[in-house]
Amino acid sequence: MNIENAILQRRSIRQYEKGAHVSQDDLHRILRSAMYAPSAMNRQPWEFYVATEESLLQTIQTIHPHCAFLTDAGTGIIVCIDTEKEYAGMGIIDVSLASQNLMLEAYALGYGTCYCGISEEQSVALQQLLSMPKTIKPSGLIVLGKPLNATEHTPSERFNPNAVHLNKW
Repeated sequence: MNIENAILQRRSIRQYEKGAHVSQDDLHRILRSAMYAPSAMNRQPWEFYVATEESLLQTIQTIHPHCAFLTDAGTGIIVCIDTEKEYAGMGIIDVSLASQNLMLEAYALGYGTCYCGISEEQSVALQQLLSMPKTIKPSGLIVLGKPLNATEHTPSERFNPNAVHLNKW
């Protein structure tokens, strides 16, 4: 798949084929791509908690009610920062870059994703629920699954030349 097409056509998906699971090979490819993201001083402070058990997904949904479609999708990836590995507080940037790689690879493989931000309160609740070490901080939840309607998306133009400032403001 052409990278420009993936960037322009990928959208957040909120309706999934219930019971259509992500294969282990595809999950490996998706997570591998995430780990090829750049990171400050190459510290790679990311950790990925993959949830696929329906009862666990339902519990996660109660913590994060804006992800009501999580159980239908069948896979939730909680993107975390290892605060012992991050460089100069840049962990959130590093895991954001990894998350974008993850979502683009998923799209290229025919999956849908939806990034759901995690509040501080939700982060603490997920950390406790999943028995994470104190140095691991959940920062985002990526819902992953087969889109219910796999239609081509015609992107609207988002390029705004007024937001570009070449050599001066």
